Amino acid sequence: MKKRDELEELRGMSDPELTTALHDTRQSLFQNRVRFATRNLDSITPLHEAKRRVVRILTIVRERELVAEAAE
Repeated sequence: MKKRDELEELRGMSDPELTTALHDTRQSLFQNRVRFATRNLDSITPLHEAKRRVVRILTIVRERELVAEAAE
């Protein structure tokens, strides 16, 4: 999935959906770290992708917090 498509998808999610996506992504990141450590993961690419997705989700959550603070 391209970065722009993923950002549109994430921005279209509600706050609870983002929290769920963050939890799921962190869980898959942990599982991939374990698989990489035990040599069951051939490529490090899934680790990089999961880290980037976590950061994108956290960025969107923070953007929404800032907008809410500015509206007050």
